[in-house]
Amino acid sequence: MNQNPEVSFIICTYNRADYLDDTLSSLLEFGNPDFTYEIVVIDNNSTDNTPQTAKKFDSLASEKGIELNYYKEEKQGLSYARNRGIGEAKAKHVVFFDDDIRATKSLIPSWCSFFRQHPEATAAGGKIHVQFDAPRPKWMSHFLLPLLGHHDLGSGQKKYPSNKYPFGGNMGFDKTIFERIGLFDTDLGRKGKQLNAAEEKELFQRIRKNSIPIHYLPGAFLYHRVGRERLTIDFVRKQALGLGSSMKMQLNEASFSEFLKNWLLELGKFLATVPIGLGYLISLQGAKTKLLFQFRYWIWKGYREET
Repeated sequence: MNQNPEVSFIICTYNRADYLDDTLSSLLEFGNPDFTYEIVVIDNNSTDNTPQTAKKFDSLASEKGIELNYYKEEKQGLSYARNRGIGEAKAKHVVFFDDDIRATKSLIPSWCSFFRQHPEATAAGGKIHVQFDAPRPKWMSHFLLPLLGHHDLGSGQKKYPSNKYPFGGNMGFDKTIFERIGLFDTDLGRKGKQLNAAEEKELFQRIRKNSIPIHYLPGAFLYHRVGRERLTIDFVRKQALGLGSSMKMQLNEASFSEFLKNWLLELGKFLATVPIGLGYLISLQGAKTKLLFQFRYWIWKGYREET
């Protein structure tokens, strides 16, 4: 087994053994002998059979020459789990996947090739499409798909524009970046069933402040599975409240110019919702219109509520 992998692919998980099973099976199905890499599972204090699920893939990983390592992080929170993954990773480069993805054949080779061919690169993100495990609700518009992980900036490799960032379910780094700007903020991010967010955005904002380019890799493409439990209005509401709460924590320590910039951006998003919502209303898709406005309201409510 190779002790010096080129890339460490990190999966942080919490009480989702069934999804993890599918994710690991998918990643190992497309094992690539042209690259050396490890898969790192960070169990964020799960109470289900996550340890057994990870262990059952040991022999298959070994057959394919892939190192599969499992660690348990007892501090609850996605940011704690990600930071643990960075600390345990043996490779110079780390890539984070969610625990509910399905890999494509190009996913791992694209990441490994990118870091091999661009040793100067320190941050990047890949393409994500949503795969519904249950019928898509009538109220789920295209504009809410990013809430479920959809992320597609086209078919060409490029640098991210200033108003875009990679999504947490498919993002990669040279580990030296964390020595320069610090790790994921443990005050942000999900903790158990609490759906706070924005820890990735906050990290990429620090990267941007240091004038470090962020690369988009269309070939690093995966599917993000969305189960029935996420296809409810209550899930959208909790996500929006969490986004608002996380935004409040970020802006509490922001300068006035950063505070103003963020709120102007939010105002722009709300104003953009008006013509989009009217378009759905005219085309007799009122359920989509209603939820778009509710989503913006819930973000505001999450910001206003005490944390």
